[in-house]
Amino acid sequence: MPDKRRILGQHMLVDRRVLARIIEAANISKNETLCEVGTGEGVLTAELCRRAHRVISFEVDKGLFRQAQERLKFENLELVNADLFKGANLHFDAFVSNLPYSRSRDALEWLATQKFDRAIVMVQEEFADKLAAAPGSKNYRAISALSSYCFKIEKLLKVGRQSFEPQPLVESAVLRIMPINTVTKETAKSLNLLFSKRNKKASTVAAKAGIKADFGGNKIDQLAADDLMEIAESVQNVRSI
Repeated sequence: MPDKRRILGQHMLVDRRVLARIIEAANISKNETLCEVGTGEGVLTAELCRRAHRVISFEVDKGLFRQAQERLKFENLELVNADLFKGANLHFDAFVSNLPYSRSRDALEWLATQKFDRAIVMVQEEFADKLAAAPGSKNYRAISALSSYCFKIEKLLKVGRQSFEPQPLVESAVLRIMPINTVTKETAKSLNLLFSKRNKKASTVAAKAGIKADFGGNKIDQLAADDLMEIAESVQNVRSI
C-alpha cells in the first residue's frame, strides 16, 4: 500500500543541516509571531518555538496533530487542527514552513492576500521554477504572474530528496519570499480563470472586461503580471468573456 504521507505530498525533513539553514534564513527575533503550515513531526516547529515569541502551527492530519500535541510542550505554541488556507486572515510576522507539495500553490495564493514581513518556505523545485517563469514561457502560469506581482522571491538552496522521510521523487528548494503587493481572493480567482483562456488574444479579453488597451497580438499567457492584474481586478465574471 502506498505511503499516505507521500500521496498527500507530506515529506518530513530529517536533515538537521537543512533545518539549520532554514532557521538561519528566517532570522527570527524573540518578539515575533510565526505561522507554520504542516506541523508534521514537529522538528521545524520546535526550533521555531525556541526562538519566537509565539508560534501558530497548522496541521490538517488528525493523527499527526495528536502526536504533535503529545510531543511539543511549548507554552508559546498554538497548535491548530485545521486548513489555514480556507480560513480568515491571520496576524503574523513571518511564515516559515516545509510545505506539503500538494499545498504549495494554495500557500502562495493565501500569502498574496496577507500582510507579513517575510516567508521562508520549502517547495518542490519544479514549483519554484514555475514561480520564476517569464511571460510567454511554457512554465508561465497564473501562479507565476501572481508571485511576480506580489512577491520578491529568492531561491536560497536546493534540497536533495535524501533529506526527507519518506523520500520524495523530486528535488526541493528553500525560498525567501518578501511581500510587495497584496491582492484579494477574488482577484486571485479571476487571474486563475484568465489563464483558462491563455490562448485568447489579450486585447479581446481586456475589451470584454471593460479595459481599453492594446496588447498587440499577445495572448493572455504572454502578458506581464501588471497587465494581467489590471484585467483580473476589473473583471467581475471571467467566465463570461
